[in-house]
Amino acid sequence: MGKVDDNKLSKRNALLKTAFDLFAEKGFAKTTISDIVEKAGLAKGTFYLYFKDKYDLRDKLIAFLKKLFRKCGN
Repeated sequence: MGKVDDNKLSKRNALLKTAFDLFAEKGFAKTTISDIVEKAGLAKGTFYLYFKDKYDLRDKLIAFLKKLFRKCGN
């Protein structure tokens, strides 16, 4: 993987991790996209390069966690 790909993955992962932390802290309904990007230190436009909206991010976060738990079970 090249440097550009690493950077993209790093930003996407930062958004996912930050969203997870904020959802746990504030709840899904009270967490805004602005909260997520501000805490992640990224621009709002960057969010939309990776996710359609907050619900898309939530769905991808859930899919990632399911995959992670399956790996732990093996």
